[in-house]
This record gives sequence, C-alpha cells and structure tokens, in this order.
Amino acid sequence: MNGKNAEFLNGASAGTIDLARGLAGSGRSLPEIAAMIERAPVGFAVVDERMRFLYANPEFVSMHGLAGSDHVGLTMSEVVSPAYEATLEPHVAEVLGAGAVHRDVETRADVGNTRKQLLLNLFPLCDHENEVIAAVVAVQDLTRSHEVAELEGLRVEAEWTDRLDRTQRAGGTGSWEIDLRSGRIVWSANLCRIAGVTHSPNTLEEVLALVHPEDLEPARASFTGLTLHTPTPDIEYRLCTPDGRVVVISAIAEAVADATGTVVALRGMCVDRTARRTAEADARAAVVRADEMTAQLKDEREIVLQLQRALLPPSIPAVEATELAVAYQPANSSAGVGGDFYDAFPLADGRLAIAVGDVIGHDIRAAVTMGRVRSAIRAYAMLDPLPERVLRDLNLLVHSGNDMTMTTVFYGVYTPWDGTLRYANAGHPHPLLVRDGVARPMAHRHGLITGAVKHAEYLAFETSLRPDDVLVVYTDGLVEHRHDDIDTGVEKLCAAVTAPHLPERLDELVPAVISAVAPEQGRDDVCVLALRPRPHPPKFTEARPNLAR
Repeated sequence: MNGKNAEFLNGASAGTIDLARGLAGSGRSLPEIAAMIERAPVGFAVVDERMRFLYANPEFVSMHGLAGSDHVGLTMSEVVSPAYEATLEPHVAEVLGAGAVHRDVETRADVGNTRKQLLLNLFPLCDHENEVIAAVVAVQDLTRSHEVAELEGLRVEAEWTDRLDRTQRAGGTGSWEIDLRSGRIVWSANLCRIAGVTHSPNTLEEVLALVHPEDLEPARASFTGLTLHTPTPDIEYRLCTPDGRVVVISAIAEAVADATGTVVALRGMCVDRTARRTAEADARAAVVRADEMTAQLKDEREIVLQLQRALLPPSIPAVEATELAVAYQPANSSAGVGGDFYDAFPLADGRLAIAVGDVIGHDIRAAVTMGRVRSAIRAYAMLDPLPERVLRDLNLLVHSGNDMTMTTVFYGVYTPWDGTLRYANAGHPHPLLVRDGVARPMAHRHGLITGAVKHAEYLAFETSLRPDDVLVVYTDGLVEHRHDDIDTGVEKLCAAVTAPHLPERLDELVPAVISAVAPEQGRDDVCVLALRPRPHPPKFTEARPNLAR
C-alpha cells in the first residue's frame, strides 16, 4: 500500500468513514476495511473539497492508466483527462456541498489509446459529527460488457436484416429511405435486385435516372409532393435496369417530419409487378386478336374456334430423350367451342413444363380466359416453376379477374435427365400412367379449381417416369359420354391406350386414342398431351408442328 494512502486510511477513526453505511456498518475494524478496499475489483478514490486525491486503491490506479501510484495530493485535473474531469467534478462538488449520493452515472474516458466505458457511484465521507469531509468515488469498468452487448446487437441486427431480405425476396418487395438532411439514400437488398443495381443510389437524381422516360414526370412529382408534406397517391412506374430489362413497380411512400413539422426524411415500399403486368399484357393482346377476328368473321363458332387455335402454342418443343405429342379437337355440338388448352415449354435450367386445362364455358369469354391462363402459367413459371406456387398465383389471377372464368389445370415440371415429374392439380381429371402395358389413373389429391376462392393452396406430388412409360394428360371431354358415367369413360380410355396394334409413335397414337374413346355425337372439346421418356436422344431435335393446327 502506498505510504500516503496508508496514512489516510490508518489515521482515520472508525466513526469517521461511512462509505455509504455499508462498510462502516459491517462491524469490521478499519484495518480490515482498508485491506478489503485495497483488494477490491472496483476502483475506489477519496477526493477532498479542493478536488485533491486523498486516496486511490490499486484498481482505480490501474483502471485509469496512471503513470505511478504516488499521486495522492494531486488535483483531479492533474490525474484524469479534461473530458472525464468535466463529468466527474460537478458530481463530486454536489457530494461535498450537499452530501448528495449519485448512483450509476455512466461516462466515457480516454485512457491512453483506449476509450473506456465507466460506471460511477459517489457518496460522502463524514467525520464524528456527521460533517462531510470528502467524497468517495467508486468506479467500475464496463468496457468489455458494452463491447459484448454491442456485438450482440450487431448480431441481432444482422439476423433481422437477413430475415427481412428473405421476406422481401419471397414477396417481391423492397423498401427505401431518403434522409433529406444528409441526402443519404438507403435501398434494401431486394430493391437493389429488382432494379438490377449492386448498391443504393447516391442521389435522388440517380434514382430518377433509372425511371423510364415516359414515367419520369409522375415519379418526380411524387417525390416533390412528399417533400412538401402533400399526400400523394400510390404510384406505378417502370424502371430501366442497367442490363436492359424493364421492370414495373408500384410504390407507396410517406414523409417523416421532426418535432417542428419539417419533413426530414422520406420512406416507402415497392412491389415488383412485372410478372403480373406481363400476364395482363398477354391477356390484352389475346383480346385484341379476338376482336380482330370478330371483325373479320361472321360465323361466331368459327370465330371462337380460330381464336382458340390462335391462342394455342404453334409448336411443341423437342426435348432430348423425350417423346412429346399433343392433339386438340373442338366440340362437334351446338354448345360452341370451349376453353380446353395445353402447353409445353422449356425452362431455363433445361426442364420441361407441361400444362393441360379446361376453362368453364363455351364462348368467347372462355377462349379469352384460356389464352390469359396459358400466358399467365408461362409468366409465373419463368419466375418460379414450382407447381404449387404456379397454381397458387394462377388462382389469385383468375379469382381477381372480372372477365375470367374458373379453370381446371394440371401443371407439371418434368426433368428429362432423371425422369422426375413434379406436379399439382387444380380440379383436373387425373392423368393416366401407362407402364408395362397397364394403364392406371395417377393417385393424388385434387386442389380446388382455380378461381373458386381467393386464397387456395395446392399440394405438389412427385413421381419417376421410366423409359417407355407413357403419361397421358387429357380434358374431361375425352371421357364424358351422354349415357355413361365418367368412371366408365376412364376405363374405356385405359383400355384404348393399351390396346394391341396401336401406332408406336405418340403423334400417331394420340389422335388414334381420341377417335377410339371420344363420343361421336355431342362431344365436348378434347385436348390430350402425351409424354414418354426414351432411353436415347431422338434423332431429330427440331420443333414438331402442332397437330391441332
């Protein structure tokens, strides 16, 4: 123990030191108290009315990085940094002047090259007559605990940022903020992805530079209105991405004001509407084609029939190690042409998407719905080809479209290199699987027909197709007979696709099966798609013509 420290502690009477009525009231002798303070993991110092140090224990000396221990008698300004003194001195003065107690005062102090976070507790030291003769300062070093808390805070922030990013990616949304005082702009990671940029723009002009020229003025007016605290409606505009794409976003935004009512920031949310607008544009194009045909043709049935054939794909893709065939026959009754359709198209990763559907109704509306549904399936599949998600999004589109009717759909994704078929069914007849000369309907649960309810979920199923298996997907017009139930029609179809002497090639087998099974009179639309894995790639890979055209 330093000589001056020992002199101070040992020269005081037991009744002199209060130490917040904790130590003096413990029943211990002054030498015992002195020894405890010397070994304490908390810094203790005693300061007199002239701000001189009368005592400091080793922890206080170490904590404050003092050059030596012989500092008793020096003033506070000679021992600690000016900033630290500015925090400490007023509290010491209150303790000395009024006997005040200050608890849990947090401050920072620069010790050498280190900034420490300190917790101070101050209380009076009294004589026999309970007069304040000095102030006791107890100091705890909280630097490490603050660092741990800060790291934990950063970890939590990173975790929530990641969760937000994943949520925005799943929902096709992005968020943004503009600090009008500093000009700083912050875009969420997914908004950067939507706009095709790697980082947030630096200025508002950089943001507006991404806006399509035809939409620039409304976008600029929206930002101006926000800064003036003028309510602005939701706005939709196009962005031209650096890689040449055009994305459609709808945006909602609000102004942030300070206590004086001054707008200091803007913030908002964007939703990527590109896929939906593409599907709607395809639908509008289909309606335009329908209107053009209506103006040219007088016979309504011929109009609808030509429209339906125009909306069906002109050809089917050639897929390695896969044989694919389709056929469509319109109704032969006065009920009119329905909305049966098929589609097959390659995905970006080499897999094959297939779809067969049946729109309720037999009129122009059914045919137009068919075209919109087929276009929507393609658009949704390009974003995310999972069958359960494509049918979920398609259901929302059909339900929300006032000019669309409910539609059954079978949609699947076939992987040629391993024969895997992942599929989902929205109220459509179960396809047949022909294996080793036996045909059976595939067993799986139906989902609701699209458009029946606003929110519907669809289950996905998987099966493996072997080489020379045949998958037959069809519409109900093939198996519905006026005098027989549908189960009887399915049995006839199973027998027909396994009958001897059928053509080997699928593009000949499909029309032969339709001729054998479909009713001769009063027949509804019939649509059939057949797929057969082959052990070896086909000799010809060019696209084959559509049998229905």
